[in-house]
Amino acid sequence: MIMNNKNTENKFKHPDFEQYPVFNNKNIEKLRSLAGDQTEVLKEIVNSFLEESSFLLKNIEDAIDKSQFEKLRENVHSIKGLFATIGATKLFEISKYMDENIKKDNFELTSKLFPMLKSNCSEFEKIIKNKFL
Repeated sequence: MIMNNKNTENKFKHPDFEQYPVFNNKNIEKLRSLAGDQTEVLKEIVNSFLEESSFLLKNIEDAIDKSQFEKLRENVHSIKGLFATIGATKLFEISKYMDENIKKDNFELTSKLFPMLKSNCSEFEKIIKNKFL
C-alpha cells in the first residue's frame, strides 16, 4: 500500500512502514544461540551494532548534506544489511526503499526519508538497549 508521508510534500509517496514491526526477535535469538550462555558476547554484538549504525547514519546525513550520491548509495546499502542482520524490521524496510530509490537516481525521495530512518533508529536503539544491555 502506498501512502503519503505526513512529513513530506504530497509528491513524495512511500509504503506504509508502520505495518512492519520495530524488532524481530528471531534474529537476536539466533545470535543468542550462537553466543551460547555468554551474555557478554551478545552485549558486545549489540554494542557493535549500535556503534556501526550510528556511524552509518552520520555518513548518510553528511552525504545528503553534501550531495555526495555515491557515498549515500554505499552507506544506505550498508545500513540496510546491518538492519537485516540484527532484526530491525521497520528500519530494514525503510532503508531498503531508500536503496531502491537511489538505484533509480531518486536522491530527493531518499533525502526526504532520512528523518524517518533516523527517528525510527532512535526508537529501535531504546528497545534493544532495554532488552539486551
